[in-house]
Amino acid sequence: MNMKSSILFIIKAAIVATAVLAISQPDSSGQQRHKLRPVEILDGTTVLLGTPSGNQPTPIESRLGDSGLDFPPDRTVYLYPLGQMTAQGIVENGVAVTEGPVVANGLTGPEKPTGKGFIGNVTDSARVDLYFPERPNGQMVICAPGGGYGGLSIWNEGSYVAKWMNDRGITCAVVKYRLPNGHREVPLQDMQNAFRYCRYHAAEWDVKQIGVIGFSAGGHLATTVETMYSDSLTKPDFAVLIYPVVSFRTDITHMGTHDNLIGKTDAWGERDEYSFEQWYWGQLAHRDLEELYSSERNVTAWTPPTFIAVSTDDRTVPVINSVLFYQALVKHQVPTELHIYPYGGHGWGFSDSAIGIDPSLIRDNLQSCRTEFSRALERWLAGLRADGAPVEEPTPAPADFSIPPSRTVHLYPDGQLADHGIDGITSGPGVSNGATGEEVVDGALRFRNVGDSARFDLYFPEDSGLKDSQGKPLKRNGRMVVVCPGGGYLYSSQRGEGQYVADWFLRQGISVAVVNYRMPCGQPTVPLTDIQNVFRYCRHHAQEWEIRSVGIIGFSAGGHLAATASTLFVDAATRPDFSILIYPVITMDAAYTHRGSRENLIGTAKDKVLIRKYSLENQVKPEVPPTFIALSSDDKTVPPENTISYYNALVECGVTCEMHSFPTGGHGWGFRTERFGKDSIQPYRSDFFASLSRFLRELPE
Repeated sequence: MNMKSSILFIIKAAIVATAVLAISQPDSSGQQRHKLRPVEILDGTTVLLGTPSGNQPTPIESRLGDSGLDFPPDRTVYLYPLGQMTAQGIVENGVAVTEGPVVANGLTGPEKPTGKGFIGNVTDSARVDLYFPERPNGQMVICAPGGGYGGLSIWNEGSYVAKWMNDRGITCAVVKYRLPNGHREVPLQDMQNAFRYCRYHAAEWDVKQIGVIGFSAGGHLATTVETMYSDSLTKPDFAVLIYPVVSFRTDITHMGTHDNLIGKTDAWGERDEYSFEQWYWGQLAHRDLEELYSSERNVTAWTPPTFIAVSTDDRTVPVINSVLFYQALVKHQVPTELHIYPYGGHGWGFSDSAIGIDPSLIRDNLQSCRTEFSRALERWLAGLRADGAPVEEPTPAPADFSIPPSRTVHLYPDGQLADHGIDGITSGPGVSNGATGEEVVDGALRFRNVGDSARFDLYFPEDSGLKDSQGKPLKRNGRMVVVCPGGGYLYSSQRGEGQYVADWFLRQGISVAVVNYRMPCGQPTVPLTDIQNVFRYCRHHAQEWEIRSVGIIGFSAGGHLAATASTLFVDAATRPDFSILIYPVITMDAAYTHRGSRENLIGTAKDKVLIRKYSLENQVKPEVPPTFIALSSDDKTVPPENTISYYNALVECGVTCEMHSFPTGGHGWGFRTERFGKDSIQPYRSDFFASLSRFLRELPE
């Protein structure tokens, strides 16, 4: 055994010995004594632990002020009826239902209010508040409120959660866990004991699945619950993480959460306070704890299905925490769904007026994204249940697309060998892609060999023949979108990622330009030149067409092209006003790119200049337009790492952005809704369209 191992062994032995002394204090006869002592709860109740009153209902905390929602628990269960200084947990009918506290958190005295809806100094009063719905659906969530491991947000991230869950038939247990106070094992012990208790009573409560939900530091606790479980009783069936702290890397973590759980990093900077060996091994042990509690490192293929929701503008817990955990889940093929909303900041919890909260008392920072979040979480939870999984509807007969374009504009009327474009409005083709002869198109409307025929189809709402919800002809709303179909830079998929896209946007009152751009064929500048010329033409006619803003949408390799247009624009005319990327190729890094797109764009040579230029995560700048991104976590064609690298770059540059990743759907789902045949993201299609509609509706004019 080396010196480090010896010292660590001694430290661990000392911790165990201290823990035993802390929870088991024999009297002179050698018997463990249990002192009955009063514990004051914030509602004004004094509970005498060790008596039956220790498991009586506790009214809602009236001494914290007006919560905006009066929703007391149906039952309160104290995790340590004899107090945290004894080695016993909950015993029912002679059965040890839970374990003892193992260690005490060193706090004494009554609970303390630490802010509106927050409590602190939870000691012997550690408990589970149980909320039962009128018609249970078999699911239960155990809730870990946040508070930086220094307090508990028991309204917004506690009782409000229980109300939302109960309204949907879900049983809820809100855990008022002990805060660590330098004893890092304590919160996880309490959560695991809550799981043991609920598993023990699951049949009685008609519960078949038990998951965990956590917020902020409670989100970190939830990640430890789903990765550090000790057995089948303490392993959750699913996990919901809301703006969670995940990593304890000091450059991205929430330092309050970090310090309250494992201590301050700079504590080991006081070199003169320790001997050399104490200092050396102490800081090394602290670094090991930072790694241990960086939960993204602990994900495995056995981690339960996970739902994550966070806001891009979270200034308290950087969004990279959620992204890192998502990456780890995808890497290990764990079913996962991620929603990153453009705004909301931190701490928006379940302040949802739909559950009965007085909006004059509680502000909902998630605002118009609230409905999307609630609907997505409800749908995801229902999909986990055997009786709630989405049922695949029979595939209807594909419908013919019957909306002809208002007009078609050829980009190079005299061919791509002529050095000019359209009447001085657009530039020339730059270089030729070498395509000659007729275009090649297959039955799926995929176009190849586009050269002199490069063009775009224009669609205007009032020319489409479509009607609005009142049966009136559609009108333009001042926006236009340029559509870049995908196809690996080998062909252009003009149906599911072109014409069907036009159909949807027209119904939103948005004018459309679907581009049949030239493939690069070894000339990487060719596709971007075509898109920039489309923008020049549309900008030139914007006033005539009553267009105030022109954005771009792209799919797969077309997503790469749209992101190229959004980062490598040359002037105001060619800069999109907004950008929508659907399962996009982003990087040319061979480890993550789509090989076909890379080789068709920049060839097989390892040209470092081209690789960097067209790895668009390197090209993001603050001037990139507001961006909406959507993908599927199980995309095997274009790895989600493409999208993540671009999103991270957007966040770093302060670009307004959001990202939505659905658990399944794979690649290539485009806008092929059930109206046009089988929809591979059918369970999530309405959520996708709802988020996209809100993004478009809230764009600045």
